[in-house]
Amino acid sequence: MKTNLEIEYKTLLTKEEYDRVLAYFRNAKIVKQTNYYYQSKNRLNKKIAARIRQIDQNFELTFKIKQEKGKLEVNFEVPNNSVDHFKRPDVLEFLLSHNYTDDWNYIGELHTTRHVIQDIYGEICIDYNQYLDIEDYELEYEVNNEFEQLAFARYLDLLKQFSIQNNKAKAKFHRFVITKFDLD
Repeated sequence: MKTNLEIEYKTLLTKEEYDRVLAYFRNAKIVKQTNYYYQSKNRLNKKIAARIRQIDQNFELTFKIKQEKGKLEVNFEVPNNSVDHFKRPDVLEFLLSHNYTDDWNYIGELHTTRHVIQDIYGEICIDYNQYLDIEDYELEYEVNNEFEQLAFARYLDLLKQFSIQNNKAKAKFHRFVITKFDLD
C-alpha cells in the first residue's frame, strides 16, 4: 500500500484550446490509460472514490478520500481489473479501518490519452477522455505539495498564456458518475 496527498488544478478545455495547448507541448510524453470505476453499493457515500487504473499491462487499485486540502490517494498494486481485489486482506483491512464496509460494484470505464510534461512544480497533463458517449478535454496540473502556492501561480500563468478561463473542473470519476446516473 502506498499513499499520496494529491493536489491538482484542472479545467475543461474546448477542442480548439486542447489542440492549441497540445501543439505548444508537442514533445510531451504520451500515456494511454483506462480507469475502471467502482462505487460502493451505498451510492450516498461521496467521501471515497475507487478505480483500477491500467497503463500498459500494469494495474493499480486507488481509493481517493477527500481531505481538507486535496485528496488522500491510497494505492494497491493488483494484477488485473477485478472487483475481487476489494476483498483482498490488505485492501479489506484498509477499508474497514476507515469504516467502509459496503460491497463495491463495477460501474464503467473511462479511457484517457494523456500528454505529460514534467516541470519544476509537478506534471502538466493534457488529457483527451472518452467515457459513455462523451468526449472531453482537460488541462490538469498535478503538483508537488511543497510547491503548492508556486504551482498554482504557474497554473494560472499557463491558462493566461493560452487564453483559457480557469473553470475548475470536476474530477474524472465525478464527471463519469454524473453522466452515467444522469445527476446534476
